[in-house]
Amino acid sequence: MAEDFQANVKRLELAGMWDEIIEMLKRYELPDGFEGREKWIDLGTRFRRILEPLDIANFYRHSKNEETGAYLEGRARPRRYRYTQRWLEHAKKKPVGFYSESCFWAEVEEQTRKGQSFGIVNDKIVQLEKDISRWVGERELGMDVFLEESTFVKWWNKLPQQHRSRSCIAKYMNR
Repeated sequence: MAEDFQANVKRLELAGMWDEIIEMLKRYELPDGFEGREKWIDLGTRFRRILEPLDIANFYRHSKNEETGAYLEGRARPRRYRYTQRWLEHAKKKPVGFYSESCFWAEVEEQTRKGQSFGIVNDKIVQLEKDISRWVGERELGMDVFLEESTFVKWWNKLPQQHRSRSCIAKYMNR
């Protein structure tokens, strides 16, 4: 329990530091081209990939989605993550949203909470599975998401068997 508390304190400290960096950037207090420097793109990407899943878990654990809506809709997603993601996409010349692997858990949380019929969300699920396959192939998403007791696997196992058997991520399941 004490370790969880300390981890949360560190998460908040790092979030505050990155919030300040983004504010300094907006006030033109950082050198020109700062957000295009490889070192800062790498640091921002690592920060986003490690801490955003924790922020997402915290967001849904405290039911903030009931107040503000889904994490990925509106302004619920903090700028520190939107900006650092965009830095990477700009540097790699990719479209907005291409590197959204750190938001994977937000997508899973929304799908598990909505409880909509498969027919209604089929296209969204297929797109998420394609993204997952690409992220795993490019090592942007770890294999730990496929652990048997993960929220993702529990949700995926509730999808129709016919869909699961043809899914592009079926090869990763039940390993």
